[in-house]
Amino acid sequence: MKRSHFALLFVALLLIGLGWFGWWAFGRSPQDQLMARQTAFLLAIEERDWDDVKAMLTDDYMDDYGHDRDSAVEDARQVLGGFLALTIKPQIVQMQAVPDLGMVKIKLRIEGKGLGFSDAVISQVNSIEQPWFFHWHKKGRLPWDWKVVQIHNDGLHVPQL
Repeated sequence: MKRSHFALLFVALLLIGLGWFGWWAFGRSPQDQLMARQTAFLLAIEERDWDDVKAMLTDDYMDDYGHDRDSAVEDARQVLGGFLALTIKPQIVQMQAVPDLGMVKIKLRIEGKGLGFSDAVISQVNSIEQPWFFHWHKKGRLPWDWKVVQIHNDGLHVPQL
């Protein structure tokens, strides 16, 4: 293949790649972006990647259980830290998204093996029939700028210490 053909092929592939990235970054609907972020958030929890989890929460995160961003991550680290393997099985009930606000209503089931009170965590989470509500806010223009503002579930009872 001649150099000019190779250069032309390279430029064509580069343009296709840039076009795909442009669509991925700016052309997807708010619902598609939100679904991707919700999936990434649950995967970060599954993998117990607490830096990613924290990065996906807004700085002003607050929930009905008295958690702010730091305490929510720390409590999740303690509760899920005993798991050697963890799988989160989501079932989307409802999702609404506009360009900068979104809500995902989702039923969650977890499976896993672990130490300590892992079995109790699985039992409690899987006994909750009510869906979880994830409230999202998009803080920038990029699809990964969606951040969780609040997580809520009417069936979750967190003991106050």
